[in-house]
Formats: sequence, structure tokens, C-alpha cells
Amino acid sequence: MEKLTDKHIKDFLENASLYTWQEFERPDFDRESLWINEIDAYCETCKQSRPFQYLGSRGGGAGMPRKQLTSGQSFFQFTCVSCHNEKHEYLVEQVVSDETIKLQKYGELPRKHLDRDPLLQKFFSNDKDYYEKAVVCLANGYGIAAFAYMRRIIENNIGELLDMLQEEINSTNADHSLLDKLSELKKETPMSEKIKVANNAMPDYLTPSGLNPLGRLYQVLSEGVHKYSDEVCLERANTLQTCIKYLVSELASRKKNRESFKSLIGSL
Repeated sequence: MEKLTDKHIKDFLENASLYTWQEFERPDFDRESLWINEIDAYCETCKQSRPFQYLGSRGGGAGMPRKQLTSGQSFFQFTCVSCHNEKHEYLVEQVVSDETIKLQKYGELPRKHLDRDPLLQKFFSNDKDYYEKAVVCLANGYGIAAFAYMRRIIENNIGELLDMLQEEINSTNADHSLLDKLSELKKETPMSEKIKVANNAMPDYLTPSGLNPLGRLYQVLSEGVHKYSDEVCLERANTLQTCIKYLVSELASRKKNRESFKSLIGSL
């Protein structure tokens, strides 16, 4: 457990999901409040992420008795430093003990801006409703739901990904024995066998530092949601998203570069 700092509070306000608790060790000095000077957030007026600052008074003054942070509620309001128009507001409950400080964000305006990865949106175009629900669940810390949606999406699109891999191998004269292994993954076989095959069905240039994203993809797909906590499921959902994004982006960029190179050489 880490000692609470302004950096922790900033990250908590920016990224914590509603109604989830985070616990920290009390700092060596007694905080008067959870007040911090600045956060970074998306500004609807500026249409980009901007610094937002707290413009109010901290209160107190010379000769005033120093207060100590106690259990209760805290209100935060930050204003965009560029347009001075957009505001972000947060409601936080804190539970303070002799040793720890627990924080829960129970209010946030405006609603958090959710980034949709354009590459994944395109790849998951046939499952855009599921992907939208997965993004919402990921943003709000609903780990079990997020994992369930991401698993369904990957299972629906794994065939297309394998087709992309087969096309890549055919186009680059890579080890063609890999094609047989990729074909094996399309057959109705136990997931345990698929994991073994997937771990050996990738060209070296698609396994950074020896890490096999396809093997990890199948391993995570084999894991159920019945025995894991929200936190563990959230981690696995993000792993699925990271693996598929890496593979799709690498394969798409290599194909684009090959086609551009062929066009350039052809024009000579």
C-alpha cells in the first residue's frame, strides 16, 4: 500500500471508476484536505485533453488553526486553463483512520469521455454494439462484464485475425509450416490444444521479446469469469484488447508498407 500523495489524488480523480474504493497509507504529515491544484481532462470546448485548475480559495490563513483531514465528503471543481469555460466536478467520500485513507468517487460531471480505439472499431465493425458495451464496462470498472464482452467479441473475430496472419505469411515467404498450425486453430479442438498450437504459430517478428500475443490471446480466452474478481477480469479484458490491437496494427501496417513499396518500385 502506497502513501497518499497529490499524484495519487490526481490519478484517482482522472481515472477511478465510480463507486469503487481505493485505499492508501496515511502520509507522514497530516493533510488538511484532499485539495490539489490541477488535473488533466478532456475539454468539450477545446475538443482535446487540457489542464484543468482549481480556482477557488483553500481557506485558512496566518494564525488560523491547522485542520486535519477527517472522514466525510469532498467536492472538487476544476476549470479549463485554455477556454476558461468548461468545468469538471467530482464528489469524493473519504474514510480516514489512524493508518489509512480510503477514497470513493461517487459523482462526476461531465460524464467521463470514453476513447474508442479507431483501429479496433474498424476490426470489430460487425460487433460494434458489443464493443461499445465493452468500452463502457472497462471505463467504469465492471470487470466481469468487460471480460465477458471482450471474450465474445474476440471469439467472433478470431477467424478474421487468423486470415490476416495467413495472408501475412503467404506474402512474406515466412515459414510456411506456420500455415498448417494456423489452420489447426480453425478446427474444433479443445482450447488446451489451441493454446499449444497458438504458441508456435507466429513468425518471430510478431513475437516481441519472445512474447507471443496469439498464444496469450487463446490462453485468456480459455479462462472463465466464474471464479475471478472484478479486478482480475478487468485485467484480463485489457489483456485481450492489448493483444488483438498489437496483432491487427502490426499486420495492417506491414501490409500497407508492402503495398506502398510495390507501388513505388512499379513506378520506377
